[in-house]
Amino acid sequence: MPLYEFVCRDCQKEQEHLVRGNETPTCDSCGGVKLSKLLSVPAVAHLGGEAASPRPMGGGGGCGTGCGCH
Repeated sequence: MPLYEFVCRDCQKEQEHLVRGNETPTCDSCGGVKLSKLLSVPAVAHLGGEAASPRPMGGGGGCGTGCGCH
């Protein structure tokens, strides 16, 4: 089940919903059904993981995870 971010076009509240198939979520605040999907940052970048601060390539330093790739 994908987790999507929405904004309600009636009350402007931003919220997240798990959406299955072609299910239509309703607003947590006003109960409206006029929700628009928001473009969101991938969770890894949002949480400050690897994607948020990529390491420079080259220099023989490896990937930095200790996997022994270099």
